Amino acid sequence: MKKSILLLVFAIAACFALVGCNSDDSDVAHWLSPMISIEKETNTVSLWSGTYNLHRNETMEYVFRDGDDFNDVAITSEALTAGGAVPATLRVAYGGNGQYLVRLVAFAYSFFDHGRPARLNAHAAEPNPQEILVLWQNPENGHWFSMIQNGVGREAITLGEHHDELVSLRHGGNVYTFLLNSETVENISEMTVYIIATAAPTREEEYDRSGYSILFTLELPDIDNHFHSWEILAACGTMFLVGGE
Repeated sequence: MKKSILLLVFAIAACFALVGCNSDDSDVAHWLSPMISIEKETNTVSLWSGTYNLHRNETMEYVFRDGDDFNDVAITSEALTAGGAVPATLRVAYGGNGQYLVRLVAFAYSFFDHGRPARLNAHAAEPNPQEILVLWQNPENGHWFSMIQNGVGREAITLGEHHDELVSLRHGGNVYTFLLNSETVENISEMTVYIIATAAPTREEEYDRSGYSILFTLELPDIDNHFHSWEILAACGTMFLVGGE
């Protein structure tokens, strides 16, 4: 009985410490940082087998390209899933009083067997297309981008007026960001992304599987107003084995 009473006292004390029940300007709870999560139905992605090739043009936008006459064709979600893309839902939540200049981006790493690293699929790698893509469609203009190369807030890819520019302390140029707070978070609160593998990572012969791990992050600028994945506000990760090799 004494133990139960003690636990009850501790629970009430914890409530006051978290919620700030005696504070006049408190929210329901004091948020320390935003939260991010990923939801998908499978951990296996097939190699791309769509009718068209995926091509990134000069404006970093992805399009379908006809292999015969090189005409660009608009991407549709139906064609992506038909070609082997895995849809996933990315969610971001924040209810605090803070305000952050961020980018919502993805980093991809390759592995074989059970998590053994194969090689880094570099954030700034230039093959067109990359071996693993995380495509998202900007609702402002309908254009498709890979979140590994161009996420929300990167390179002036903005959602409405919810953005801001920093000045690089190294070269004086503009650095683009997404302005995240409890109101603007609704613009990225639920996003559908499409995971596409155009090649399987190189693996050693004795292992029969390989794949990619993907880390989604709300990234903050560093002390020079650059983005180098050194300052992470919130993150979540997932992995995909590549099938159909």
